Amino acid sequence: MNEFLPSRYVELVKRLALGIEPMDAIHARQLSYPLRVEHDGAHLGLRRPPIEHHTSNRYALRYQPNLPTSVDLRFFDLSDRFYTPQNDRRRIVPRRLRIPILSLTDVETAEQTDAQAANTNAKDFKRRIRRPLFFPGAAYAFNTTATGLRGRVTRGGKPMRWARVEARLNGTSLIVGRAHGDDRGEFLLLISSRVTTGSTLPKPLNIEVKVMGPATAPAPSSPDLPSLDPLWDLPLEFLAAPGTANDPVAIGEQPPNQPPAQNYTASVTRTVEFTLGKCLSGTADFVIT
Repeated sequence: MNEFLPSRYVELVKRLALGIEPMDAIHARQLSYPLRVEHDGAHLGLRRPPIEHHTSNRYALRYQPNLPTSVDLRFFDLSDRFYTPQNDRRRIVPRRLRIPILSLTDVETAEQTDAQAANTNAKDFKRRIRRPLFFPGAAYAFNTTATGLRGRVTRGGKPMRWARVEARLNGTSLIVGRAHGDDRGEFLLLISSRVTTGSTLPKPLNIEVKVMGPATAPAPSSPDLPSLDPLWDLPLEFLAAPGTANDPVAIGEQPPNQPPAQNYTASVTRTVEFTLGKCLSGTADFVIT
């Protein structure tokens, strides 16, 4: 039975299961360049439902038979089809997200139940749209007058991969910046203009920089795993249910919290004196023990 057309026509209806709009964490707007988005396991040649990239720089997954209730997706910035550290453009730091999906039955039921209500379908449509934030990588383009810090995180004398960074104005609870560390242990922390809110600028501009990492360093399941999958230890982050407002995972505020290797409870905090309008570099490493 057709839903929209008379029965004499052949009708084929395609419904959106998941829409993804990657966002720039610094400017709170859509990224102006495409990312590579793929399923976990795609690098091993495992078949997965296709992720469609549209010219609007948005991504879509349609309902189809045997679609799971959630998908694990990797996001990275590539100059070639397959991920290697050499072809990562490093404009953003990669993320790996588990995204719940509404069942087709739930969507159809909502549409039928609320068909008489204005904009109901539009509201339900928005529940299927996700806008995860992506944080600056080493090659991120930013204003030369920005206030920031290029830092490095180590553990056991080696770069600690995939750190999380939080900056607070010294002596206050005001968060003035966040950053994600990359596979080299490097991060680019850009300080928000909120740091200058008020009648006077704090002098010196002291900011508490907190760097977080997993409680225990992850270990590969086999010696050849890092060469087979350069993103083997990229933490899997669990997004909230569809329709949740201000999901702290999607916007990068909540560090990974899946134990044991992804439980980001190890941390080190240092007070750094920033210079307004300058990006600092060459500072001592942040060491996670």
